[in-house]
Amino acid sequence: MARLEEVTKADGVQAALEVLDRDGAVIVRDFLDPDVHQQFSDDMVRHAAGHRAGSVAENAAVREFWGERTTRFTRLAHRSAAFADILTDPFYLGVADQVLLPMASDYWMNTGQMMIIGPGETAQWLHRDADNWPTLCSPNGFEVTLSCLFAISEFTAEVGATRVVPGSHRWDDYQRQAEPHEVCQAVMPAGAGMIYTGRVLHSGGANTTADQFRYGMHLSYVLGWLTPEEASPLGADWADVQHLSERAQRLLGWRCSGNDDRYAARLWTVDYEDVPVGLELS
Repeated sequence: MARLEEVTKADGVQAALEVLDRDGAVIVRDFLDPDVHQQFSDDMVRHAAGHRAGSVAENAAVREFWGERTTRFTRLAHRSAAFADILTDPFYLGVADQVLLPMASDYWMNTGQMMIIGPGETAQWLHRDADNWPTLCSPNGFEVTLSCLFAISEFTAEVGATRVVPGSHRWDDYQRQAEPHEVCQAVMPAGAGMIYTGRVLHSGGANTTADQFRYGMHLSYVLGWLTPEEASPLGADWADVQHLSERAQRLLGWRCSGNDDRYAARLWTVDYEDVPVGLELS
């Protein structure tokens, strides 16, 4: 049976990168600062009460992928002050810099999304996140996105810990199906996180309990020249982000991308100025 290797922050970014390169996913056991974790968890439990499970999308595939008993919501920078600390975690950014910056001058948040798997939910189908940009997701391609699934509550096999196929990012054939023995689950304590590449097969697990909910938070980055899943500036306005660091603002789409001497143009501008300048916000 396949399994995921674990590291701690004390092991360093390079240790995580080595496992990530080999397996496509790595568990970081002590990812979240306890105080940040507690504040964020409290905020998410409070906000979850106002959201229904399932999707109202007309597309049946979207509804199935979402999960009938899974609650999802974004706008996390608006909903919790603690989210900015997670978004700009130096360890996570250190990994993302090494994975993504070789292919771009910058990256920004793809999405920050709560994924709360409810009792009785079935397992999601295995997929690759990079399929959001299908022409770039191939065995001979490169990483366009990097994600982390944070265990806001404990991830056990019974509550639907994320399923992963270690090494599937290195397969020669992305059309082949994973064998049962190749699939493992990211069982981890609350406060841990699983970093994974955009080309590794993974999915939400089945929640076989009668009354337990799996609180997970997906936070991903994507190359700055690609469209992200979440329209984050529409969900977190200037009042939400003006006090944050420039890097946090840039990750959230409130500053331009590509501000690098290696490149002639900047992307995501207003009147060809950085966003706060063009909008006369600063």
